This record gives sequence, C-alpha cells and structure tokens, in this order.
Amino acid sequence: MRRRCPTLSELNAFSAAARHLSFSKAGKELFVTQSAISRHIATLESYLGHALFIRGTNGLQLTRMGATYLSLIRPALHTLESATSQVMATQQSAKSLNVSAAPTFAAQWLFPRLKTFREVNPDISINFVRYSVADYKSTELDFDASIQYGYGDWHDGAAKYLTGRETRLVCSREYLDQHPISSLEDIKQCTLLQHIEIPLSWEYWFSTYLGDYDRARFGPGFNLFSMIIQAASSGFGVALMPHCLIEKELATGQLVDIFDRTFESPLGYYLCAPNWRSNMESYERLSQWLAHECFHGGGTEPAGQTTGKPDLGTPANGQPCATDCPYCVAAG
Repeated sequence: MRRRCPTLSELNAFSAAARHLSFSKAGKELFVTQSAISRHIATLESYLGHALFIRGTNGLQLTRMGATYLSLIRPALHTLESATSQVMATQQSAKSLNVSAAPTFAAQWLFPRLKTFREVNPDISINFVRYSVADYKSTELDFDASIQYGYGDWHDGAAKYLTGRETRLVCSREYLDQHPISSLEDIKQCTLLQHIEIPLSWEYWFSTYLGDYDRARFGPGFNLFSMIIQAASSGFGVALMPHCLIEKELATGQLVDIFDRTFESPLGYYLCAPNWRSNMESYERLSQWLAHECFHGGGTEPAGQTTGKPDLGTPANGQPCATDCPYCVAAG
C-alpha cells in the first residue's frame, strides 16, 4: 500500500535543513550524518514530486514550493513536539512542580505553611515561577499548576477552590479613630482602597449589603493585595480584604476588623492546572496538602470545592484529622 505521508525522519531532516540551510548542520542537530540528511531530503522530494532546495555553490536555498511546504508542516511538527512534552511531563512519577502563585497569597498564606509540605514530601521539588493569569488554551505554559484569584471558571483546566471567599472590612486603628464607623452606611464616607485588577469588588459588596452606590469604584487604586495591606495599615482608607491574607495583621493589631464579621465574596483562591497536567503525582500531593491546610491547618474556610460547586462529602472546617495524618504530625 502506498504511504500517504512522509516519515517523521524525512520531515525532521527537511525542517532542520531548511532552518540551517545546510545539510551538515542539520545532521549535527539531529545526530546523523550529512549523507543521511541528503538521502532523507531526496526521498522526500521524490515522494512529493517537487524540488525543495536549490543546491548551489553558495549553499542551499529553499525553492518556492519548499518554503510553502515548510510553512505548512511546521505547525504539525510543533503540535507533535508539544504533545510529546506534555505526556513526558505528566508521567505519574514526576517529582517536581512549577507553580505560579498569586504574589500576596504566596507571601501571606502559602510560604508560612510550606514547611509541613516539604517535611512530608522531601522528594517533591516545588519551583515558584513568575505569576501570570492562567490561559489554559495555550500549550506553551511556564508552569504546571497555578494558584489564581477569581471565580474558578477556568474551563480548559481543573480548578479546585481553596480559600478567600470570606472577606473583611479593615483599616488602621488611627484611621478608625479619625473616622468613627458605627454602621455599614458609614462606609460610604470612607476612602475606599481599590484593587485595580478586581474593579468590581467594592461594587459587589455595596450591591449585596447596602444597595447600589455610584461611588463604589472611586478611590486610590493598587495592583496587588500586598500594597492594599500596606496602604490600609498606613491609614490611607478602608480595605475589603480576603481574611486569609490578613490573619497576621489582625492578630498584631496592624489592621482592625471594623465590624468583626465576614462578608461573602464570589471570588476566591483556586488551585488550577491544565487538564492534561492535573494527574501529575507532584500536583496531586500539593493538592492534598492544600486541602488539608484549608480544612485543618488554620485556613479560614473549607476547601474541596471545584469550580464553585460544593463537595457535600467534605467535613466542615475545623474537624479533626485522622490520628495518623502526616501533616498534623509534621506540624507538631
């Protein structure tokens, strides 16, 4: 039967030769001889019925048909390489994980707790890479998993809710002394510290607890929660903050919880991964540890929810772990 497609060896030889415009350099890249590259190209040209290179005294040049063919096969070769890399990266024995974590969450919540994960999983290497908003439609990601702040609607990836939906209204003691607040209505007279990447957070809070307010999005803006924490601590105004990010500041008095209550937010922190990476052993272990921390390790809310849907089989936050829980043992 006549084959309907060139071999991968022929296509790789052509792609490398076209990139270098040299059979010898292509051979060095692919660890074969120059004559092997020449044979592959000759076989490919015979199969296609077209010359792909002009062989001259000054070296190689692509023919018009060769340039056209190269542009057509490159995406297919890239897809094959990407698919192979994905399979190799997601093998069950993988012992490393590149994580992209929201900066303030990493600094305020994750890093202080990471010791127990490392003690129980000394064979897993967690590498923290530059944070970027997840786009799981792309196959060229710099990370295997990420901790994102949002609604959990990453349709091209697995998203497991961790914490962050409980928010609090906070400010410095000095600001509260200068701006007495006795009711929710008094918040309208305050300077509202805005997260410019989450512009609707105050608007949602007002519409939920007080009704529409046309100045809900007015106030100084910051692009990180860590900057808002510092601004609120310095007396700039009132911040609407996920409780999990300000536990230390509340405990030390750096921030004051104005109403001593939590307010529900539709946003939270999620552990996310592309569907084709969520079966990595290193990802599964990190996921289990994060769930433990949010349930039993001092987290502010229950985890175990995926894309906003409750897991009815999950115990309430604060229930004791099994007596042999390795993370509780590590934490002492």
